[in-house]
Amino acid sequence: MELKIDREVFLSGLALAQNVADRKATMPILANVLLRSDGKERVLLGATDLGVTVTAELPAAVDKEGGITIGAKQLHEIVKSLPAGELSLKRGENNYAEIKSGRVEYRMVGMADRDFPKLPNHREVKFSKVDAGAFRDLIAKTFFSISSDETRYHLNGVLFECDGKRARMVSTDGHRLSKCERNFAGGPELGQGVIIPRKGLAELRRALENTTGEFELGLRENHIFVRTGKIAICVKLVEAQFPPYQQVIPKDHDKIVKLSRSQLYDALRRVSIMSSDKTWGVKFSIEKGLLRVTSDNPDLGEGREELEADYDGAALSVGFNARYFIDILGEIEAPRVQLELAGELDPGVVRPVSQRDDGADYLGVVMPMRI
Repeated sequence: MELKIDREVFLSGLALAQNVADRKATMPILANVLLRSDGKERVLLGATDLGVTVTAELPAAVDKEGGITIGAKQLHEIVKSLPAGELSLKRGENNYAEIKSGRVEYRMVGMADRDFPKLPNHREVKFSKVDAGAFRDLIAKTFFSISSDETRYHLNGVLFECDGKRARMVSTDGHRLSKCERNFAGGPELGQGVIIPRKGLAELRRALENTTGEFELGLRENHIFVRTGKIAICVKLVEAQFPPYQQVIPKDHDKIVKLSRSQLYDALRRVSIMSSDKTWGVKFSIEKGLLRVTSDNPDLGEGREELEADYDGAALSVGFNARYFIDILGEIEAPRVQLELAGELDPGVVRPVSQRDDGADYLGVVMPMRI
């Protein structure tokens, strides 16, 4: 194989590929990126960890067709360091890759492309065009509450539901839950929800971070596909049953507190300084017109802040993990939020007071803790 390709074009594919390539895999070739000619004017670039796959069809001047696989991280670093303009890449003897740009030359150890795992073919997928901003928003508002406990694999991702008009993402780690809905015209009509794993979701978000307008979304044979421009991402879905999240969301809380989102966010950040590094425990105390946030740590001392609030009910004190509320509040754009509480052993709900005019609907549920 021998080709010439523009450095910036090459980097656009390598930036995503080197994130996907698995350097810790038992199969050494999974740490490599696949390069394979596709005619005389295009090269296919691919990387996979067998769960997430990225492919890019990049314009190139192919002088000799063929393929090779090369260490993804090292190749990305090399190309990133090269001066702007065109570079050449050639497969030499014993699968060495020869890279040249001006007076700069590299020889990299490579592996045969025939040993690379077969990549999912996005050309066989039925795609629909959907709004990139809405999809990014769904991810951002639920990503932080995905469980990091790998033994609970059914919680290691986000539940994605869509009826073709609205889409919903839900995640939970057992201590908190976040749910977001957005208008999603043209989206796939799913009979039941699918679970997108954490790493795959991160790569989908990375691929779409600079995408404006619409992108292409499709599902096929337990995989979700995203295509934008010349880049395609394929993510293997989690084959598990997501818990019945609707049962976790309280529907009859009678203590409704409304207050400034930014004031509550700042108060939690300040008061939690005095809380335990492990539990981040703070206490919410509500009474007429007031929400008091306190922390008490025998090793450090105490913290306390009072906030004006719209509330005219009975007094209540309940403990929560401050970090969980901070994460949720950080994803709310509305100037005011609504806390829904019931008792000291009941979960708390937080949501924006006024929903946005784009059909967005967002809430977070946080389990209480004894303080």
